[in-house]
Amino acid sequence: MRRFRSESGQSLLEFAFASVIFFATVFGILELGLGVYRYNMVANLAQEGARWAAVHGSKSSSPAHLSDVTAFLTGRASGLGINVTTSSNGTSVDGPYALASGVPITVVVRSNYMPITGFIARSANIPLSATATMIVSR
Repeated sequence: MRRFRSESGQSLLEFAFASVIFFATVFGILELGLGVYRYNMVANLAQEGARWAAVHGSKSSSPAHLSDVTAFLTGRASGLGINVTTSSNGTSVDGPYALASGVPITVVVRSNYMPITGFIARSANIPLSATATMIVSR
């Protein structure tokens, strides 16, 4: 009868339940932190691209085309897969130096965030997007 009243495995069982909750919380916080970090990177890249395009207009010493903005941002992405869309006056511009002075330039950076831990659906891609607009100054 004493065998059924023994509590020798109770601590182990309580630890198992508590550790599952603890580690789920820790990995959930890490996953959320990585998502916020990635979104901040995307927003920063959009801002950098708009600023870079604003100072490399057709009157600057090193004029650039809209495709140069994409190349600049791809080099700054540091392992982040991005899709860059640039437009001026609401439409995509073609030409050797399409960044005319005084014209607004809009840079949209998109990226997909794939969760690592699986606490958020592992097969789900979370789309991240940021837009920045500036006036070409040169």
